[in-house]
Amino acid sequence: MKKIFAAILFLFLTIGTACAKQQVVGFVTGASGLGDLSFNDMSYGGIRKAQQEFNFKLIILEPEKNGELKIENFIKLIRQSDILILVGAQHAELVKKTAPNYPDKKFIINEVPVAGIPNVSSVSFEQAEGSFLAGALAAMTSRTGKIGYIGATPVPPVLKFEKGYVAGAKYAVPDIKVEVDYLNPLNDFSGFDAPAKGYNVAMGQYGDGVDIIFTVAGLTGNGVIEAARRSGKLAIGVDSDQDSLAKGFVLTSMIKKLDVAAYNELKAVMQGNFSPGPTSYGLKEDGVGLSAMKYTRDKIPAEALKRIEDIRKKIINGEIKVELKK
Repeated sequence: MKKIFAAILFLFLTIGTACAKQQVVGFVTGASGLGDLSFNDMSYGGIRKAQQEFNFKLIILEPEKNGELKIENFIKLIRQSDILILVGAQHAELVKKTAPNYPDKKFIINEVPVAGIPNVSSVSFEQAEGSFLAGALAAMTSRTGKIGYIGATPVPPVLKFEKGYVAGAKYAVPDIKVEVDYLNPLNDFSGFDAPAKGYNVAMGQYGDGVDIIFTVAGLTGNGVIEAARRSGKLAIGVDSDQDSLAKGFVLTSMIKKLDVAAYNELKAVMQGNFSPGPTSYGLKEDGVGLSAMKYTRDKIPAEALKRIEDIRKKIINGEIKVELKK
């Protein structure tokens, strides 16, 4: 009798598992969409890793060319999905407005902190910490005493990159000059998808005596890197390891591990451990940092590399506080 009961129980469990509804994840990319070799592609890598582990269905939605997301497309995706994961600061307000209307759905947004909504989990990065290192390295490597920064649009996450970069440069070399340009005004996200424009602005900076440019502009950064290659100068990549895009002309990349964050957040949901509110990834959590610089180490003074490691440790243990002025 016990054997019969066990067999029946096993049968029910097997049928229940087989009939369990496959989870659906809706992925909303940031401006410029997939193929940017930067934050969208990096996020997608983490999502695909989670998909292989948890076998969910994935639906991808990309914004318009100007970075805007049509509300009707987003609502359709919400209704099709159990979990929504979005990348980019431009989606924060949309999530805040819509998530409370769909309490049975779970929302994850990467790059900006969102608090106080029970079905929204958010991830932000201490990009200023990693950018501080990038700025210090650029300042110590520059031969002209003038470095540059090109951002897509001055939204808070991109401003943090800029301010951390400038702070790190000034920390390492107090009299360094930093030229800063933004491709578009505040909240015009088309600046993330304009490589030709990025190329032209970069060539202008190089013409002004800048010899290293940090670019925080998604796909547009590819144009900046191409300008570095053609002019024989240096660029600094962002989000993913972009050093190989122009070997020897990308000094380093400030890596922001969106793949790790996307995977961790989806894994938590799939395992029933969804936790609303913000989570932060910094140097201490190995959420940001510089690339290995395997194509450019011969261009960097040994003393500069030693000092960068010292600065990194001091930020982690609190000796250096990356405080950003408004």
